[in-house]
Amino acid sequence: MNLRVFPTPQATADAAAEAFARAAREAVTARGAFHVALSGGSTPKLMYATLRELPDIPWRATHIYFGDERSVGPDSPDSNYGTAQHDLLSYVPVPSAQIHRMEGERRPLEEAAAAYASLLPERLDVNLLGMGDDGHTASLFPGTAALDADGRVVANRVPQHDTWRLTMTFGEINAARQRWLLVTGANKAGALADVQAGRGNHPVGRVREPVWFVDVAAAGALQY
Repeated sequence: MNLRVFPTPQATADAAAEAFARAAREAVTARGAFHVALSGGSTPKLMYATLRELPDIPWRATHIYFGDERSVGPDSPDSNYGTAQHDLLSYVPVPSAQIHRMEGERRPLEEAAAAYASLLPERLDVNLLGMGDDGHTASLFPGTAALDADGRVVANRVPQHDTWRLTMTFGEINAARQRWLLVTGANKAGALADVQAGRGNHPVGRVREPVWFVDVAAAGALQY
């Protein structure tokens, strides 16, 4: 387990932001652009605040994607795109044509999934992910059909929240050059310990060779 443990959620977010900046510079040097998928949830918001203050990030060569989205429009407070726009993208000079949002308001949602799959790059440089206390990642929830879906992006029925979501598949997630999991909070400790020990059937365990950025609270039940 490639585990990096930090004392606080803010320190965890700062470390992930510094890694983001390094990965962006390396990708632009090697391939001329940086293709990154952002995640939802509360923890990335801390990272966004740090990112917008860091120097020397090649924002104009950065392309932003999203690993999942709720079935809402971009102005909804529940929108992952909306959060990223409010907390990061409105502060940094990423060209608007290089910000690729999932159309959560589009119906049928399967059309939105197909449209998003068609605009993805051949391969993401970094896929930034989170983990729920039930072990889900992106919108790949326990027991849902998308866990075994083919393709790159699908519409997924999530009965736990009585809703539909757009989500990248594990095939797409695992095709990225790097997969990072940003996890904070004691409520995540049980699922994280299960993944380390190979217990249970948590969806996040299907992410191949991730780098884990976690705080001490989330790591409280780990062996490290």
